[in-house]
Amino acid sequence: MKKIFLKNFFNLIVNQGVNILVAIIATPILFQKLGESSFGLMNLSFSILMLLSIVVSYGYHLNGPKRIAEINNSSSNSTFNFINDIISLRVLIGLALSLILVFVSLNTNIFEGYDDIILFSIPILFSEAIHPIFYLQGKNNFSVQALLNFISKIIFLGFIVFFIVDKNDTYKVNFVLGFSLIVPYLFFWMIIYFRNKIKFVLINLEKLIYRLKENFQFFFSSIAGHISIHSSLIILKLFVDNNELGKFALANRIAMILRMIPVFIVQSVLQNATILNNQNHQSLNNYLNYYFFRGLIGTFLIGLFFLIFSKWIIILFAGEEVSYSSDILSVLTFIPFCAMLNFKNLLIILINEKKEILNKSTWLSSIFMILITIILCYYHTGFGLAFGLLISEILSFLVHTYFLNKSYEK
Repeated sequence: MKKIFLKNFFNLIVNQGVNILVAIIATPILFQKLGESSFGLMNLSFSILMLLSIVVSYGYHLNGPKRIAEINNSSSNSTFNFINDIISLRVLIGLALSLILVFVSLNTNIFEGYDDIILFSIPILFSEAIHPIFYLQGKNNFSVQALLNFISKIIFLGFIVFFIVDKNDTYKVNFVLGFSLIVPYLFFWMIIYFRNKIKFVLINLEKLIYRLKENFQFFFSSIAGHISIHSSLIILKLFVDNNELGKFALANRIAMILRMIPVFIVQSVLQNATILNNQNHQSLNNYLNYYFFRGLIGTFLIGLFFLIFSKWIIILFAGEEVSYSSDILSVLTFIPFCAMLNFKNLLIILINEKKEILNKSTWLSSIFMILITIILCYYHTGFGLAFGLLISEILSFLVHTYFLNKSYEK
C-alpha cells in the first residue's frame, strides 16, 4: 500500500510540478503584459468559472473514483455505462450554464468591464465536463493524468508566449486554457472508447433524472467546498480596486498551487483506505495516522520555506518585486498546513459516503468563511482576506470534527 501511495503521490507531484513550472514561466509574462488590473480581472473570471465548473462536475469527482474502483474492470459494460452517464450529464450541465452566462453577460451589468473575459472563459466548463480524473483515480492511474496535464500546459504556454501581447488580449488567456485542456481529454476518451470497442451514448431522460437525484448531496456539498476555495477574489473585488486585486491574485495563485498538496495526499490514500475500511478499522486508523502526521510536518515546513523566501518567490513568479504580494503570500503560505488538519475527517467521510455530514460540514464552513472574510476584508482589505482564509480552514476542521463525532454518538 505504501508503494501504491508513493506511486500515486509521485505522479500527482509531477503533475503539480508541471503546473508550478508553467506558472513560473507564464505568470510573469501575463503579469507584465496584461498589467495588474487586467491580470486581476483575468484571475477573477477564472475563479468565477471554477465555481461554475464544480456545478458541471456534479460531485462525481468525490465519489466517482470510489465507484470505478468498486467496479474494478475497465472493459465491463457497467464501467462504461457509468462513464457515459457521467460525461453526458456533465456536458448537458455545461451547456446549460454556458447559455445562462451568455444571457447574463449580454443582458445585465453583473460582469461589467470584464464580460468579454467571462464569455471567452466558457471552454473551462467543457474541459471540466470531460475531465477523466474520476476514472483515472479509480484505476490508480495518475501517470496518465500527469501526461494529459503536461500536454495541455505545453499548448497553453506556447500560446501565451507567442500570442499574448498586451491587455487587449486578456480575454484570450482563459479561452486558451480551456481549449488546451479539452484537446488532450478528448483524445484520451477517443483512445479508451476505441480500444474497448464501445460507443458513446447520450444519457436518456430517465437516467439523467436518476443521476441528478443520486449525487445531489455530494454535488451540493462540493459547491460549498469550492466557494471556500475560489470565492476569495470575488469577495475582495467588492472592497478594492483592480490593481490591488491583481497583486492579491498573484500571491493567491501561488497559494492555491500549494493548497493542492493536502488534496493530493487525500487522492493518493483514498483507494487503499477504501480497501482497509472493508477489512480492519484499526488498520485503517493506523494507515490514516501515518500519512496525517507526515502531511502536517511536510506542509508546515513548506509554509516556513515560503514565509522566509516569499519576497524572492514573488520576484520569480512576477518578474519584479511586489511587496504587497510577498506580504500576502507570507500569510497564505500556511493554508496547506491548516487544510491538512481536516485530512482524516475527509477520508472517513468519503470512504463511508457520509453525504449528510459532508453536506452540513461544508456548507456551515462555507458560511463561516464568507462571513469572516467579508468582515475582515471590510476593515483590512487584502490582509484581512488572507487571515480570514486561514481562520476558515481551521474552522472547517472543527466543524467536520464536530459533526463526525456527533454521528458516532448516535
